[in-house]
Amino acid sequence: MTNGANKTVLFYEKPVALDRTAHRNSKIKLQGANFTFARDTNSVPVVAMEFSRVATEYPIVFAGPSLDRLMPVVVLGLRNNENVFVDAEGKWTGAYIPAFIRRYPFVLAERPNSQDFAVCIDAVFPGWEAPDGEALFDDEGKESPLLRNVLSFLGQYQGNVRLTQTLIGKLNELNLLVPKEVRSQAAIREPAGGSPRPAAGGQTLALRGFYAVEESRLNTLSDAKIAELYRGGFLALIYMHLVSLGNMLKLDRRVRQPA
Repeated sequence: MTNGANKTVLFYEKPVALDRTAHRNSKIKLQGANFTFARDTNSVPVVAMEFSRVATEYPIVFAGPSLDRLMPVVVLGLRNNENVFVDAEGKWTGAYIPAFIRRYPFVLAERPNSQDFAVCIDAVFPGWEAPDGEALFDDEGKESPLLRNVLSFLGQYQGNVRLTQTLIGKLNELNLLVPKEVRSQAAIREPAGGSPRPAAGGQTLALRGFYAVEESRLNTLSDAKIAELYRGGFLALIYMHLVSLGNMLKLDRRVRQPA
């Protein structure tokens, strides 16, 4: 998803697969979370289990290289390489942190020619191999409590990816998704006691490359199709997505006057 430029920002710079032999003595320090790594990312994927929480604060839209490869994403900024929820000190200023970001520096990567996944870590993470960090493996090469918690979190996340992909399949099957665009006048300032006005040199931002459910199409579905969506748990997710689009106004205010 872009605002006029074809660029995707990834914050996993050097993922390395964890190995219980090679990393037997490796440690990691996770305290004092710093989100500078996500500062240049204007959207990240979200999964179905997050919709109810995300929808209260961020816009949820659908983006990807093609209709059959879409994923729900949370919009974090209207400019490329700008996340308005990370401040100058690297702190997250929103109330909820998306799971895609919370799992960093860990990630699951599919092994070549296999259905299995390898647990990877971004080797450039500042807390990696910290002398005062926590161990990932014990003396016998078994997972430490920290790593077991990481594996549980990653497993839950991956399971929800599959459910989320099923949602996308349903939306495409019913032809409910349409391309959308958001425009914002940058560099707006609100004078005391007056109406908002564009500041000198302001520019219009156009966020493109995403899809949203067209509510009019949803309303024309047959009762049988609506019941099918309801029984599958998809109807609630669709309405959470639609409600979340109102957060574009909140995002626009952050872009104009960052906190």
